[in-house]
Amino acid sequence: MSALGARPGSDRVSAAEEEDWDEDDWEDEGFGPDLAHSLPFGFLAILPLVVAYELGVRHTGGLRSAAELTLFRPTVLLGEWADVARWTVLAAGGVWALVHCARRHWALGPRVMRVVLEGAAGAVLIGPVLIAVLRLLGDLPPLQLASSEFAPRPSRAAFVCGAAAYEELLFRVGLYSVLFLLTNSVVRFLGIEGAVGRLVADGVALVGSSALFACSHLAVALSWLGSGGEEFDLAIFTWRAGAGILLGLLFRLRGVGVAAWTHAFFNLALLLGAGPEVFL
Repeated sequence: MSALGARPGSDRVSAAEEEDWDEDDWEDEGFGPDLAHSLPFGFLAILPLVVAYELGVRHTGGLRSAAELTLFRPTVLLGEWADVARWTVLAAGGVWALVHCARRHWALGPRVMRVVLEGAAGAVLIGPVLIAVLRLLGDLPPLQLASSEFAPRPSRAAFVCGAAAYEELLFRVGLYSVLFLLTNSVVRFLGIEGAVGRLVADGVALVGSSALFACSHLAVALSWLGSGGEEFDLAIFTWRAGAGILLGLLFRLRGVGVAAWTHAFFNLALLLGAGPEVFL
């Protein structure tokens, strides 16, 4: 994509207009400038979770997040340099996000702290909401995130929190956005414009990315990784799909940072033994 052209009567594009071309392009597709601004800042906000994951994965006996493996699948071609390539991509993303935020003179400390606090509040609320929905649909699933053969508890906590960040990058920033943009293009082609078209695109993106999020935990979906995953259980699948919908709404309304920290805190609560009976 290229920068916006000059308005009639002006000789050149102002610096502010050049800086904001990406936000305008996102707005043209229905996302709006707030979400566009939140992407680089959101990436900065979840970097602590990514660092926690990288530390935790050193003590998991080779266990890694399926979302992380999917995102960095091309680095497998680099063999023993795959880890270096992953760290380089993450560092480059961090520098890009930091430069973006610095150019807007954002006070990052207070902003990141607010995201973390919103994530903590979201994690407290998401459990009761999911339980209420599942009780309307049927039995509650047995929720056990951890196993006794996993690594020591601090490493386990770092792993599940960081894995949440990678899942948000894959399913919300990646799949949700792709489904939204594709569906929005289709509804525009069909002549559905304005709020109705955006609502349809949001609905498809929300449901589609949430269903794929739930599917990604199944053994059949992870067979390409060699092993891992769980057998299909309707209650647990519904739980995960419902969680995906709530996280997708948080991503849409509050950005990837809040969604990732909510996901991380919720995973941590499950790891520490919080289940339906605890949330209630």
